[in-house]
Amino acid sequence: MTRNKTIALLLVFVLVLATFAGCGGGTTEPEGEGEGEATETIVLRLASDAPLEHIATGLNEEAAAKVKERTEGRVEVQYFPASQLGGYETVYEEIVRGTIDIGQITIPDALDARLGAAYVPYYATSFDEAKILFAPDSYLSGVLGELTEANDVKFLGIVLEGFIGQAFVTEPTDMMTPGTNKNVKTRSPAMITFRVAQEDLGFSPITVPYAEVPTAIQTKVVDGWVGGTPNINYAWIGEIINFMYVNYIHAEATSYVMSNKSLAKLTEEDQATVIAVFQEQSLKSFDEAEANEEVYKQKLADDYGVEVVEFTQEQRDAYATFVRETTWPKLEELLTKELMDGMRAEVEKL
Repeated sequence: MTRNKTIALLLVFVLVLATFAGCGGGTTEPEGEGEGEATETIVLRLASDAPLEHIATGLNEEAAAKVKERTEGRVEVQYFPASQLGGYETVYEEIVRGTIDIGQITIPDALDARLGAAYVPYYATSFDEAKILFAPDSYLSGVLGELTEANDVKFLGIVLEGFIGQAFVTEPTDMMTPGTNKNVKTRSPAMITFRVAQEDLGFSPITVPYAEVPTAIQTKVVDGWVGGTPNINYAWIGEIINFMYVNYIHAEATSYVMSNKSLAKLTEEDQATVIAVFQEQSLKSFDEAEANEEVYKQKLADDYGVEVVEFTQEQRDAYATFVRETTWPKLEELLTKELMDGMRAEVEKL
């Protein structure tokens, strides 16, 4: 090979290398221990079941804005409401895998029944009680943090959306008396904390995925459902239902959870910022939930003609006493006696 040909081939080789270098892609991400700096924005996907007109959507959109501002654009949160990335069961599975970054969801109890502890019926019977029992430093939050960590998921705090009641097209029988046959079929999540309480109170629970609730009611698979605050009933099925019973069976206590795999992509500084933002939003929910409930009880009545029936404190206490005596012992088998005893002790402190 002549000297000129050798030089020409070397020039071609250099040009090819330069072309590949110019076209090469991929986000440069910081190491999990804070080594190095990000050269491109890291986008975290936040999934929620909340519809657009919902207290949680406001909290989540505000969280996204705070993260972008406080990380100076290094981290952005892309929000997907209304189950766009799947129902809460699917979302939690993806968070465990690290394919979805953050969720504001009901933590499903498929991996561990104790993960459903936030939905133990009648753990709280008022907003004042909920602010204590679901607080960041509460017994319950500590338990949930330990359990999600076992799934490689960071627990960031409870989002108090309000209290779950029951909504129906057909008026139930003897609604104010716990334990009597109500002659209605209720949509219930598969979670044992919901289903067993419904059976004991006198309803006929049928498991229907959250996303299929409107269709199930419209097609008369069920007569109504347990699983929604006045806000979610207004936004989700307000045009369908005729009766909304505000009886506080469960606190609507969804949770902020984040994949540890996603957290590890951030610098230590940005990890702390993201965690702090979602913990702030958790605390903010406690202040907003009660006012939000009042607004949407009125909107249900005014906009859709729904008959909103509010249980008195005495009627709520009757339901609560019945459930704590009848249902709570049954929950010990899966949630463990240790956990239920811990929750009983917290209630007794109130």
